[in-house]
Amino acid sequence: MSTPPGAPVAAPDHPAPGPAAPGHPATAAQRGPLPSYLPRRPTPDVVRVLAPTGDRLWLVTRFGLGREVLTSTRFSRAMAVAESAAAIHPMRPDPAALTSLDPPAHGRLRRLVNRAFAPDAVASLEGVIRRTARGLLADRHTADLVSGYAEPLSASTICQMLGVPEAEQDRFVRLANRAHGITPCSPEESESARHELRAYVGSLVELARREPGQHLLGALVLAHEQEGALDEKELLALVELLLNAGYETTIGQIGLAVLALLERPDQWREMAHRPELIPGAVEELLRYAPVVPISFTRVARQDVVLGGQRIRAGESVLVSLLHANFDPEEHPSPEDLRIDRRSARNLTFGHGPHVCLGAQLARLQLRVALEELADSCPDLALDADPGALRWRPPEAIVRGPTSLPASW
Repeated sequence: MSTPPGAPVAAPDHPAPGPAAPGHPATAAQRGPLPSYLPRRPTPDVVRVLAPTGDRLWLVTRFGLGREVLTSTRFSRAMAVAESAAAIHPMRPDPAALTSLDPPAHGRLRRLVNRAFAPDAVASLEGVIRRTARGLLADRHTADLVSGYAEPLSASTICQMLGVPEAEQDRFVRLANRAHGITPCSPEESESARHELRAYVGSLVELARREPGQHLLGALVLAHEQEGALDEKELLALVELLLNAGYETTIGQIGLAVLALLERPDQWREMAHRPELIPGAVEELLRYAPVVPISFTRVARQDVVLGGQRIRAGESVLVSLLHANFDPEEHPSPEDLRIDRRSARNLTFGHGPHVCLGAQLARLQLRVALEELADSCPDLALDADPGALRWRPPEAIVRGPTSLPASW
């Protein structure tokens, strides 16, 4: 899960709007601002939408068709970052970013980063994530589960992966929060924080050159210095992507998942009393409350017929991950949150070559976060009217409440 590079930074958080239209997936944990171009359901399988940029793009809303777009070589990601391509956002992504590339360049960089996200590498992080989560809940009976739980849990993990010295983690987190709009601030303050954060990442790279350490950044620097497997620009773009993918999206996803459960106390109680359900509940919560509602844009390389619509070569296409996750042909009664759902396949992490590289780490963090909450706080309850919660604005792309006051 990652924010498109160049996406607008969040403005001050927004209050939740009133109830959504019947049948629209933006209910319960789906409440909260959504991009204006996402149509209400029901909607055609493939529909033209007007982006805030003034461009028109094709939006795919079905699960199977979405997988096809995200997998097929008939659609190019690299063409979508060109200045001439129709776009959702006015700021273009970095062409050197992993998420902006097509094969073979994409595969070369992806293989380098995949080393750090191999199953055994991800599993090795569980102990420290669990200790952090447990410590955040110890000797407490109230907390803001965003600022007091999801944020420090995510920050601890990404700092370990990037080799941020413990004494500098608070500074790193303050910069990251302002740069990515997690802490509401002015556009000028966000831009200043982004510049300072980039400079700080550069200092981390220099530190990793001297002391590679046993972390992802050290491995990437080694690949740059000794193997020549990536250049300086690619190295810095990868580090920025990892920060996007591994920090703010995890905060938003934990917040959305916990809110979804607390709005359905029967589901929370069942999960708390049957912790063996939690791994499956993670998949259902990812389906039900995706932290990023849309995919990256692709451009058709050739004329394509999709869902009965002719998409011409050069036209831009994106997938509504939110609509696809609520496709009734894939999930019976998709509006129901069922932590024991047998098949909760989802497109929350995308699909195909650009599937989120941190998907397994995100699953691990969400699972551990829920397991520790269920164990320490079986009587957890929301201390606020769900309709009064404040949310990140839709232009931030990454969704989620900015505060979740709770007690146990």
